[in-house]
Amino acid sequence: MAAYGKPQPPLNDAYYGPPIPPPPAAAYYGAAAPPPAPRRSGAHRLFCCLFRVLAVAVIALGTAVLVLWLIYRPSGVKAYADTAALSRFDLTNGGSLLVYNLTVGMRVRNPNRFGINFRSVDAQASYDGDRFGYAPLQPFYVGRKSDARFDVTLSGSAAIDDRDVERTYRRETAQGSYEVKVRVYARQGFKVRGFRLNNKSKFTCTLNLPAPSSGNGTASGTPTTVFTRKQPKCDVDY
Repeated sequence: MAAYGKPQPPLNDAYYGPPIPPPPAAAYYGAAAPPPAPRRSGAHRLFCCLFRVLAVAVIALGTAVLVLWLIYRPSGVKAYADTAALSRFDLTNGGSLLVYNLTVGMRVRNPNRFGINFRSVDAQASYDGDRFGYAPLQPFYVGRKSDARFDVTLSGSAAIDDRDVERTYRRETAQGSYEVKVRVYARQGFKVRGFRLNNKSKFTCTLNLPAPSSGNGTASGTPTTVFTRKQPKCDVDY
């Protein structure tokens, strides 16, 4: 029984846990209120409003263009060389001057459901990498799912600086045909449901043309016109 009367040691802080903080002081009359949040200026609000309107307009325009693209699905135009007439192709003056007269009948096919305008049209020709002709062409229009035909006429003379051209010319003269490239450059544009789109295009036609027939041993004389059952298809680049 004496053990129950023995004094116990004092309890430490770990027994009671961490101290409890005092309650916050109650607000009283006349205490200072927290400062209000800064108000945005009128210019800032106007800028935010304009930004939202512009973002909505851009999204709506992009959606409309995408829908029209999916509906119409524009396909690339196709170009062909239907006829070609080479009436003169002489390398004279010691191989430094090319005299030529070339006409190519071309056809452009539009497979789309809308018409296409071709503007700023011009044609160039080259032989063995050297350009020898240039001619501006009239603008033209190709209706929906239809064809348009036009002629490229190149006539004149051009200086030749590359000696390799002379070797190629002599070899192809002996073979009886010349490989000539004709390129047509244009800006094409079309309008669909109020939206107008424009881009650059280039048609490249590689033609193997028989040497003009003549009795004097030169590549000039009666024009040789080539009509092919399967027209040479030209490469189309954008």
